[in-house]
Amino acid sequence: MRSLRTASIHKQLVVLAILLVVLVSIVAAVSEPFIYGRHDKGIEIGLFSGRLEMILDEFTRSQTAEEEETVLRFAGQLGMSVQRIPPSEASTIYERGASNELVRRVRELTEYGFVKSALRAFEGDEEPGRLAIKIDDRRALSFRMPAFPSGVWFAPAVASGLLKIVIPLVLLAHLGSWLITEPLVRFAAAAKRASMDDNSDEPFKVEGASEIRSLAASLNTMQTRIQHMLRDRTRVLRAISHDLRTPLTRLRMRAERSNEPELRRLMLADIETLGSMIDESLAFLDNTPEQPRNVDLSSLLQTISTDFSDTGVAVTFVGPRRLTYICKPQGMTRAVSNLIDNARRYADNIEIELQQAEDGGVKIRVSDNGPGLPDNLKEKVLEPFFKADQARQSGARRGGFGLGLSIAQGIVKTGHQGTLRLLDREPNGLVVEIDLPPSNQPRPALV
Repeated sequence: MRSLRTASIHKQLVVLAILLVVLVSIVAAVSEPFIYGRHDKGIEIGLFSGRLEMILDEFTRSQTAEEEETVLRFAGQLGMSVQRIPPSEASTIYERGASNELVRRVRELTEYGFVKSALRAFEGDEEPGRLAIKIDDRRALSFRMPAFPSGVWFAPAVASGLLKIVIPLVLLAHLGSWLITEPLVRFAAAAKRASMDDNSDEPFKVEGASEIRSLAASLNTMQTRIQHMLRDRTRVLRAISHDLRTPLTRLRMRAERSNEPELRRLMLADIETLGSMIDESLAFLDNTPEQPRNVDLSSLLQTISTDFSDTGVAVTFVGPRRLTYICKPQGMTRAVSNLIDNARRYADNIEIELQQAEDGGVKIRVSDNGPGLPDNLKEKVLEPFFKADQARQSGARRGGFGLGLSIAQGIVKTGHQGTLRLLDREPNGLVVEIDLPPSNQPRPALV
């Protein structure tokens, strides 16, 4: 069985087809004698024809009326209904030894096809036919044909179909699902986990058919190369940022010693912008995994609001006093902080609103009173390195790399399987709405 599980899908399908043929043959050979041996109409017709021929032979050899009556009583004991009729009413002439002809005539009167049997049952025509046989010029007999119930037709066919077709197909379908489908389902689940978690180091299991094992091995190689590339990229950027901070520190020190106040202010602003760009790039490339845990979102968002307020940014929090939720607190803090940091460049007032959804999830809204964004830019600003300063230039204090919203969307979508949308605020401004799905833990506690 292990060799079959690791064989190619083509070979597995061929083996399953061969097993189906073998299984059907075995079931048919074992079951048909029990099904048709007891309920075959052909056997019943043959038995009735044999009794009919025996009665006709005995009646032909009878010499007196008493002997004929004895034969007719014996026929009644055999379960046959027979009566005398005038020879002129007989349609068949009896000839001794013509057994095949008798069987043919009985079959014509008793054996119906499935359609005709259904029509007779529907019309209520259940009266059996009669066979009139002329024995000689002065004697003739009429035999009532046996009536076979419709179950004699239907039951063996159903039983045979179930045993020979349905049951073997169900068994082989289950076996095929175990051989082919189950490894594919596990493989698809592993691929989904890898696509949802950028930091997943769990390799694809190399199991199942040879095609699936080859694909898993290729994906493991590709995953390893991508992880090495990401680590190398992060190391290079961190090395560059470390090397850049030294001359930036020297520039800051020289600028602070400048005797021209306006020049010193402009130089320090540019140095601060360069430092923030380096920090923003490092945050975008940071793939450090974080385990989700149960946190008080109200407290977390209130802390973010207080920290920004202490730096002179007008941020207010609106929401319940306590709302617990399973999330990655550091990632959520970074996402909301990026949204506020992006909004403060263009707005004077920012509001953080927290709500509990009916399905057990939560909704976070970060709204500002800035100039807002046109509809054609709402999707583009979520792309890395895209800057919409042309649309929100008025009041802009400093620029960046255009990574703040991209980082926030990645944290919400990839890290929490939520959604992030940009909406218009009335009468003006922008609303960033975060919808987080229900966690696998009990419903959030709302106070």
